Amino acid sequence: MSPRQLRYFIAIAKAGSISQAALALHIAQPSLSQHMAAIEEELGVPLLKRHARGVTLTPAGQRLFDRASTILRQLDHLPDEVAAVKGLPRGEVRLAMDGSIAAVVIVPLYRAMEARYPDVRVFVTTGLSHQMRQLVEGRSVDLALMPNAFELPSLLSEPVYEEHFCLFGARGSWPPRQRHIRFDDIGDRPLVAADRQHDQRKLIERVANARRRSLNVRYEINDAELTRALVRDGLAQALLPVNAFAATEGAHKVLALDIVEPTLTRIQSIAWPAGAPLTPAADATRQCLQETVATLMEQGVLQGRLPHNTGHREEPMD
Repeated sequence: MSPRQLRYFIAIAKAGSISQAALALHIAQPSLSQHMAAIEEELGVPLLKRHARGVTLTPAGQRLFDRASTILRQLDHLPDEVAAVKGLPRGEVRLAMDGSIAAVVIVPLYRAMEARYPDVRVFVTTGLSHQMRQLVEGRSVDLALMPNAFELPSLLSEPVYEEHFCLFGARGSWPPRQRHIRFDDIGDRPLVAADRQHDQRKLIERVANARRRSLNVRYEINDAELTRALVRDGLAQALLPVNAFAATEGAHKVLALDIVEPTLTRIQSIAWPAGAPLTPAADATRQCLQETVATLMEQGVLQGRLPHNTGHREEPMD
């Protein structure tokens, strides 16, 4: 089995279709099907389930996908890793994080990387937390700044900062001098929130269920900017991390109340796939991101606190 065949298999798995993968790879579909049949014959197990809409991975196919993704990434980075022995790291690093945090972090991160590691290129993808989980678990990114990574056994992680949740609303939603609100006093305020598959929503629902309170989620939206738009325009309020409106347009139109009794918090961590050692370029990016976030919190640009165990890498749970 050659690296080229592994790349063909990865392309099919990501496309979910042999015909679509053939188009992306610019090769004939019959030829790609032959390569796929040769891999399955060599391994002696079916790797794909074929159906009318395309293909999906069998359990054996999923295992090959995970291992092949790691192997190919290591092959791609091998020249840069060898060259790094002679001096500073170089190469490409793919990083994922929440869009509102990226708006604050990326510029100082790029400046720090340019000054310290000019031969490292960092490509940034933004998304919701469950999307970042899919990206890092699927080896589509090298690193992700994401919440609650320590709960995922497939990842290694390093805590960066702890943030609390607030109730956000348009100006005029409550007296300007009010600073806090008890969770039980949120009552039937119309809320906008992500669906129940989203980590933020799960956290809020767990607290509500434990306190036997119901929340009036009027709008379910899995888009951070649309959520902020509804809050800014006074259509709904939202329970979000304290930095949700940091460096966003129209933030001056929004007020935030710290949620108390109980306080809702979560830890943002830098995460990467377990069993896939970081390249020198990725490790340099990890260190620089950690330092950049710490500096932004010291400056008051980001709100939160450094975890007591910052610098400790969390091992995956059994």
